[in-house]
Amino acid sequence: MKKALPIICLLYLICTFSACKKGQIKNLNSIGYGTSFGMCIGYCSNNLTISDLKVVFSKSKNGQAPDTKTCSKSISEDEVNAIKDLLNSDKISALPEVIGCPDCADGGAEYVAINADGKQYKITFEYGKAPKELEAAVAKLKALKESFNDCN
Repeated sequence: MKKALPIICLLYLICTFSACKKGQIKNLNSIGYGTSFGMCIGYCSNNLTISDLKVVFSKSKNGQAPDTKTCSKSISEDEVNAIKDLLNSDKISALPEVIGCPDCADGGAEYVAINADGKQYKITFEYGKAPKELEAAVAKLKALKESFNDCN
């Protein structure tokens, strides 16, 4: 029995530290991020979609002639995994679909959309006010969106 106790403790530790993180996304289909401003002139709506190691960025104008511009580029699996690791499905699923008053008084709106593990989530919030559960991911997605500033 004395010899079995250290073995049992060792097995317990191995199982504990090798287990997946709770809420970790396993099968990611796509990540979306975007911003919009209702009372705006020019390209007021920006959308970014990441799927299949490809990033597609589109921007459009408000009104009847949206004049949408679209650009794309590849993204490494490491970059996708870095963003995915910042997203916790348990925390995201606990968030309401709308937080605050997005685009009220033309303050703008932002959203993060995730299609993973057979579920879809879209959280829309006031521009510049990401919930703490999304702050780090939004910062990475914003930087990725800014890499398309020359999309004409």
